[in-house]
Amino acid sequence: MARIDIASLVFLSTLAVTFGAAFFARMRASQNGPDEELAGRRLNRWLIGLSAGTTGNSGFVVTGAVGLGYVGGAHWLMLAISWLVGDLVYWSIFPARLNRVARESRAITLSDMLTSNLNGKAAQAISFLVAAILVAFLSTYTAAQWLAGKKFLSGMFSFSDYTALLLFAGTIILYSTLGGFRGSIYTDFVQAIIRIVGTAIALAAVSWYAIADSDSFYRNIASAGPGFFELFPDSTTTSILGFILGYAAAAVGFGLGQPQIVSRYMAGSSPEETKRAMWIYIFFLQFTWLAMTAFGMILRGVMPGIADPEAGLSLFFRQNITPVVTGIIFADVFATIASTSNGILVVMAQTFVRNILPIGKKSAASEKIKITAVTFALGLVTIGLSMLLPGNVFSIAIDSVSEIAAGLAGAVMIKVLGWRHTAGSLLVAIIGGIGSALLWKALGYDAIFNEAGVGMLASITGSWIYSRWTSAQTA
Repeated sequence: MARIDIASLVFLSTLAVTFGAAFFARMRASQNGPDEELAGRRLNRWLIGLSAGTTGNSGFVVTGAVGLGYVGGAHWLMLAISWLVGDLVYWSIFPARLNRVARESRAITLSDMLTSNLNGKAAQAISFLVAAILVAFLSTYTAAQWLAGKKFLSGMFSFSDYTALLLFAGTIILYSTLGGFRGSIYTDFVQAIIRIVGTAIALAAVSWYAIADSDSFYRNIASAGPGFFELFPDSTTTSILGFILGYAAAAVGFGLGQPQIVSRYMAGSSPEETKRAMWIYIFFLQFTWLAMTAFGMILRGVMPGIADPEAGLSLFFRQNITPVVTGIIFADVFATIASTSNGILVVMAQTFVRNILPIGKKSAASEKIKITAVTFALGLVTIGLSMLLPGNVFSIAIDSVSEIAAGLAGAVMIKVLGWRHTAGSLLVAIIGGIGSALLWKALGYDAIFNEAGVGMLASITGSWIYSRWTSAQTA
């Protein structure tokens, strides 16, 4: 009991700092007045890169990545590397342009950006449809974060699943409601520092245990099978290319279609400063992702036979490591999951209030009150959803990310790159993208090539065909 109490004190001290950052953000927001929706669009490269990185990290990294490394071995290192390929393409083209377009159009949400300079019923349909897609799939993505948090708390403290879920989600909902968008940026920065320290400690600790009892480690690893350390066991050239290109496409789609990420680029102080966040973001994401997958691989040799490998991180530290270090890992895991959940809740609330609620008399004060209330309400809804969804953290998270990318990334690409479009062509792009992705997945082809890439291709092609057809009709 004393061990858990000391670890809890360390964890609670970091949680107090997180709430302090959210409270400070609330005070800053009150002082800055109406131009506050995106923190005044004054974020520097470090806030952009680390906030986007922690928001993108998600509970998958400390649960799903650990579990994949534990069960599947080195092959799952290629998931992060494939994602890197997509991120390199994405950062060379889009974040600076996203910032420029958002500043010129004064867009706050993705719906605002896509409908800028467009009018009519099709533009209204785009605004509502985009918001509905985001709220629907981001709700399941948030539910996956609550599942990851439940695994964390129940693994660390032996809470019941229900108690762990309510404690974890309730804490994050409270400080998300308190801090708003600026609060999510400040708390992300704090949590990024905790993440870097915690990741390094976790990898060093499990490696030390493997070296300390190397005979047992090698014996356990050998039982995992000969393909455990192969990057692509039993794969053809076609399947290897499909895996790499599919997840690279998903990374591009993730960067374009996830509003909790896009909003960080939209809030940059300039297109140039936004572009300079590239290597900060990429280093943070790759370091944490690869390290947690490697942790899972090494853990297979240290603690074989774990019933739920996604809970491996918390189980290892609870059983083997000193309470102070365990407390830091508590904070690390919480920070990883909380930063994503916090960012999603805030951006969902902004989208819901601005693009779904009936338009009435608007003021900065009334909109802030609505966003606060909706943030809290959506948090409660996603808690309920997490109790109903089948599957593990990885499957729920990757499905949600892929469907959003399929439906929205193509349309955002068209808008940001300035390709010819109308409200009608963008509507076709969105419907065609998500429809083709759902069909591709229903046919079972997503195991060969991620549906996000299929949806993006269908989206761009559909918009181009529609634009050509309407031009021919009016010629």
